[in-house]
Amino acid sequence: MDFLFNPRSVAVVGASNKEGKIGYEIMNSLIASRDRIKIYPVNPNEREIFSLKSYPNVSSIPESIDLMVISLQAQNIPDVIEEGAVKGVKGAIIISGGFGELGDEGKLLEKRISEISNRYGIRVVGPNCIGVFSSRSKFDTFFQARDAMKRPGDGPVAFMTQSGTYGVTLLELMEKHHIGVSKFISFGNKVDINEIDMLEYFMSDNDTKIISGYLESFRDGRKFFEMSREVSHEKPVIILKAGKTREGQIAAKSHTGALAENYSVYEGAMKQSGVITVDDIEDMVDIIKILAKQPLPSGGKILMITNGAGPCVVTADEIGRSRKLKLANLDDDEKEEIKKILPDFAIVSNPLDLTGSATPEWYMDVMEKIKNSKNVDIFVLYFVIPNAPIYRNIHKLYELFSKNWNRPVIAVMSGGSFTEDVSDNLEKMNIPVITTARRLVNALEKIVEYSEWKSNSH
Repeated sequence: MDFLFNPRSVAVVGASNKEGKIGYEIMNSLIASRDRIKIYPVNPNEREIFSLKSYPNVSSIPESIDLMVISLQAQNIPDVIEEGAVKGVKGAIIISGGFGELGDEGKLLEKRISEISNRYGIRVVGPNCIGVFSSRSKFDTFFQARDAMKRPGDGPVAFMTQSGTYGVTLLELMEKHHIGVSKFISFGNKVDINEIDMLEYFMSDNDTKIISGYLESFRDGRKFFEMSREVSHEKPVIILKAGKTREGQIAAKSHTGALAENYSVYEGAMKQSGVITVDDIEDMVDIIKILAKQPLPSGGKILMITNGAGPCVVTADEIGRSRKLKLANLDDDEKEEIKKILPDFAIVSNPLDLTGSATPEWYMDVMEKIKNSKNVDIFVLYFVIPNAPIYRNIHKLYELFSKNWNRPVIAVMSGGSFTEDVSDNLEKMNIPVITTARRLVNALEKIVEYSEWKSNSH
């Protein structure tokens, strides 16, 4: 299915010259790829669109077409799909809504499209979606303008979604946190291409190291989890599954026409398959951030080092409720070594409280002493960034994070504009920054559980 992300030629059916129209915005997104991809606007009422010749229909385009991107009234789309299929088009992306999510009439349209897809072998994305994005080829079909929605750079994370809204949100958050995306697909109502197709494709895609997704239903749950088990040995699979309750299932049906299944059955299946399940997009981004920027931890022993102990106490409470995490216990020799390099007022325990007097060098010196300790799996470094010894030596803080510490290192900080600037700089350096104890522990528990599954399931 590489033609979805790297087509040689694209027909935009419903292209427009009118700013604000979906067909205009799709053209506006695609035009950045015109030096690599042939673009053919299709609109019988226009002679030229974006200075490109407009064609009255797909059949009149003289060249072969890899992909159609369609934004038309729903009732007109099956005929366009068949026209393209007869011409030999490999695939179609249906941006338009008005299908199964609206009831029986829309479901009949979907059935027609599915029959055409099966008869001719044309692959269909959607309907009711925002399409695809490839960071490497710069190809995207979005109707969100680039100045309104920034695209992430090249990176290891693939995302598939039934919700265009979650797709937009995730892409913007990935860009904000400097996490690169390999490929993205929004498949809406899944009349043809679905999560199993994409899981198989992302598994073999060398650009993808982490697979994530938002799903309201499974086309074939058993097959998905059998495949997930195979994929999870090589690449983490992170899923936000909606429709867990009766209310959520009703909402899913009105959104994409999905029939959301019994969630408790799928929760057990996901756990057995090594799938990391999340409850919201915030949790997903935190987990992706840590997996994309740091090595997988070998265990759940956490050492907190801080210049302000309050948030660490809250974190200790959260760890105390965790099934997979625990506070690291340094042995007596390690504690004595640390005491030798710190002032008497530092509290050498866990959390290891350097107090408000701490400089970045104190953190560095402590970590040098225990960077090979078998008692620590994860370093969690808390910072009150405005404290003068940190603020006045911020370049040393960046030096601390430029070193290899032989295990995951996560920074925790929150605050105003200066702290946010520091956080942004650290994430550019591939250091994940988390803002609260709950988010930290929730992400690490799921990552450690996946690490254990991966180690024990062979």
